[in-house]
Parts: sequence; structure tokens; C-alpha cells
Amino acid sequence: MASPTLATPYSDQISLGYSWHINNWLGLNIEAASVRYRDIPFRFRANLCVDANHNNVCEPDLSEQNRFPDFGSFRIWYGKGEAKYNGLNIGCRARRSDLEFQGFYTYSKAEGNVLAGADEFRLTPGEYQADVGGTRLRRDQLVNALDPGASENFGPLYTDARHRFTIGALYHAPWGILVSGMYRYRSPLPYTNHANTDLNGDGTILDLPPGVEHVNAKRGFSFSQFDLRPAKEFLFGNGMGFELIAEVFNLFNAKNPARPDRFGHATAYAGDPLQGEQRLAQLGVRVSF
Repeated sequence: MASPTLATPYSDQISLGYSWHINNWLGLNIEAASVRYRDIPFRFRANLCVDANHNNVCEPDLSEQNRFPDFGSFRIWYGKGEAKYNGLNIGCRARRSDLEFQGFYTYSKAEGNVLAGADEFRLTPGEYQADVGGTRLRRDQLVNALDPGASENFGPLYTDARHRFTIGALYHAPWGILVSGMYRYRSPLPYTNHANTDLNGDGTILDLPPGVEHVNAKRGFSFSQFDLRPAKEFLFGNGMGFELIAEVFNLFNAKNPARPDRFGHATAYAGDPLQGEQRLAQLGVRVSF
């Protein structure tokens, strides 16, 4: 079912940046950005149970029916999804005779009511939290479906990480060996500590327990990974040669727990589908002629 609120999604963006060439080997970039997303469509289940006896229990056996009893369970496409992003990015790059370096740090906040992301139409993405999908009593469900604009339906997006840090370097070691590495860090992503039971008699179980004011009020796990790549090139003249390469991903074998449930317990780790690598090493040869 389509709501008359559906409209063409749009965004407003403003950004300001400054680049500073400090000297002949060091540069710095600073950028601030703010983006507002409006009229994002999303769908939710709207034919809720009417708690006629006000005991916070949906009781069909006692003639408590859905709001629209002539229809079964249906979803409404609603056009008032929104999100906002504010971020500050600082970048640094340096180059000396034997060392090249780049580093980036981002502080950001991404909030809204379309929790899968500002470019998504889903409310309950199972790839970020283990127990928000599955049964229709949770899937595609607002915490407060009677008022889609209520404050409890708004919170940090599942992709919201307050801090992101990336650093990469290339070192020209003796004997023509090149050693490069990259380190990545992301602070914890949010999750919703819902009750997984019907607390208000509307027939759904994605309800917030007492004391929880909005969705995605808790934080799960951070992510970090260090990758290393040494290489050595051998030349034979006439443009012929080969390069011997070794690569190690997730050198320190970080477990990187992810996809928490409502209790904050991890259900996925590095090496699982859609997650980062466990420690992985490979050798390669590149021939040039």
C-alpha cells in the first residue's frame, strides 16, 4: 500500500575544506560536511492489533482485532524517511626520501529513522543486527508504528561509526625491498536492545524495554585490521624481470566481532560471510617483459 506522503527523495549538502601544503614533504587536508536527507521511502507493517481491554496484550481469542479487520497483514510505503550526516575529516600526507605516508581520521554522526542507511529503504537490516529480521513481528517494523515521526523511531543509523582512522605507508628498505602496510580502525556500530516481546499489545515484538528511549541506543564492537605487503623486484635487462610479492591480511588476526543481538552478543567474526578476513597470507610473482 502506498501512502500519499511518497515524494521524490532529495538531499541538501554543504561542505567546506582547506588544503595546506606545509612544506616540501608534508601536506594537510581538513574538510567538514553536513548532509540532510529527506523524503526517503520506507515500508512498515501498519495493520496492528487493537488492545481493546488495555492490558498490553494482543488477544485475538477475546475479539481483539487488527485496526483494519477486513485485511490481513500489510505494509505501507511511507515517504517521510529522513537522515542527517555531519562529519569532520582530517587527512595528512608526507613523503621523505625513503618513506611515503598517508593518514585519515573522520569524526561523524549519522542519524535518522531509515536505519539501514540514508541510501536504503529498510528499517531492520539483518546484516547489522542478528535479531531484528526473521519473523514478520520484527521485520520491516517501526518501534512506534502508530506515529512514524515519533522520537523513539529515530536514532543512529546502523552504519554510524563516530570514529574512523586509516593509515598507510610505503617504506623503501635496503636491497630494493618495498614494504607497505595499511591499518584501519572503526569505532563500534550501534544496535537496538529491544524486548523481543509485545509490551504494548500491538501484536509486534520490536518494542523497547523501559528506560530505552530510542532505537540503536547501544554500541556493539569496533573493527581493526593491519595488512602488510613486502615486495622485491629483480631486473635482468632489456625491460625484463619479475617481482616477488608477499601479502598478509589481518596480520594480528583480530577477531573483529560483529552483528550483535539485542543483548550485545556477537554472532559473526572475521572470516565469516560478509565480514573481514581472518589472518590470510599469500605469495605472488609478477613478471614484466
